[in-house]
Order: sequence, then C-alpha cells, then structure tokens
Amino acid sequence: MKGSRNLKLGQVAGAFALGATAGSAAALLLAPASGRATRKRLVTKFRSMGRSATRGLQQSKKLLAKKAVLWKDATAERLGDTREWLMERIPNGNGKHHPMPRRAAHR
Repeated sequence: MKGSRNLKLGQVAGAFALGATAGSAAALLLAPASGRATRKRLVTKFRSMGRSATRGLQQSKKLLAKKAVLWKDATAERLGDTREWLMERIPNGNGKHHPMPRRAAHR
C-alpha cells in the first residue's frame, strides 16, 4: 500500500515539474525580450533544472541504496531464523510438526 502511495506522489511531482517547465518556457517565449536574451534565459533555466534533477536523482539513489541494505539485512535475519528453526527440528526425529512462528513484516 505504501509503495503505491509513493508512486502516485512521484507521478504528481513529475507532472508538476513538467508543467512548471512548460509554463516557464512559454513565459520566456512570450515575454517582450530579444531573441538572444530569451535564448539565454532558456539555457540558464534548463541548466538549473538539470542540476536540480541530478540532485533529486542522487537523493533517490541514496534512499534506494539504504532501503536495499535494510531489505538485505531483514532477509538475512529471516533466513537465519528459518535455519535455526530447521536445525532445531530436523535432527530430533520425533515426527512432530512444529509450525514456524510468524513474525511481523520488516518495514
């Protein structure tokens, strides 16, 4: 559920950025300035947006790397728990089935 909310937020942010870009370009193109000044403003604006997008992507990359480490650690812990559970039950040979206890999902 949380992942779908983040996706929608990402889509909204992307649509906002696209609208802001289109609005800025239209404002510059329709402004009463010379072609040279308008082109200079457009170049400056697009470079600024490029830097901003790069920063945003770097932040997203760091966040995803952190989440990947958390998932890896949670998976390793769960596998360790499963291994311990199996090691406790397989060698005893008593034929009893002991269901593995459920744990809360890691988030």
